[in-house]
Amino acid sequence: GAVIERWGGNVGAERGVWWVRRASTGGERLCQVRNNAVRHIHESNGVDHGRVLIIDGDMLCADDCVAQHAHFGSRAELVYPYRVNVDEAISATLDASRILSGDRRLEVTAAEQELLAKRERRYKRHLLLRRLRLAPPHKPKLLGGHFSVDLALYLRLNGFDEHYQGWGFKDDEFAYRAARLGATVAVPVSRIIAWHLYHPTRQPTGRMADLPTARRFARRSSLPLVCEHGVRDPLPQPPVSADRLA
Repeated sequence: GAVIERWGGNVGAERGVWWVRRASTGGERLCQVRNNAVRHIHESNGVDHGRVLIIDGDMLCADDCVAQHAHFGSRAELVYPYRVNVDEAISATLDASRILSGDRRLEVTAAEQELLAKRERRYKRHLLLRRLRLAPPHKPKLLGGHFSVDLALYLRLNGFDEHYQGWGFKDDEFAYRAARLGATVAVPVSRIIAWHLYHPTRQPTGRMADLPTARRFARRSSLPLVCEHGVRDPLPQPPVSADRLA
């Protein structure tokens, strides 16, 4: 919150920069946080079309990231890039003021670019195999911390399923439901760059299959295509506020 308050006004946007938030509920409810933001966009603008770009707070985007999402999103309902991981030492040297002034920049190395290209080829194979019904509908991997989606599709699905609380599988589930609707996907992994800054992992220890989110995802084929609690009919939560910062 402090970062948003300090730097939000430095970022220009045609319809302003809005900070949509509510008090913490004491647990990880990222699906609801995303849905709250999209609901505000939808209701305040009065439109059901456009592009929703979802970026986690630990991501640093290249200068052309938004423009590239708009470009590839003009031909596909979902755009799946990926990320370049930044180690702890380099992450510690990054400062918002230096980044905004252009004094500090990150560049993709040749090795990192090759990894992105390799992943892009794999994602394209997944899409081909999916069309042949030889790959699961939630492949290729939707990275929830960096992707974009057509607003109309997001609303048709009722957004992210708010029953997913805690770590894991919420993004796979969203991709699965979108695939069942026949959503089109672009995978410009090597073209849209965002860096993932270092932080200690929040991934729980123990067996992945024992997570409540994993158990719910295992039942995905029996769950509604349009989730019960999402943009419409959210789960109970504290009051949501929206403040314009710029």
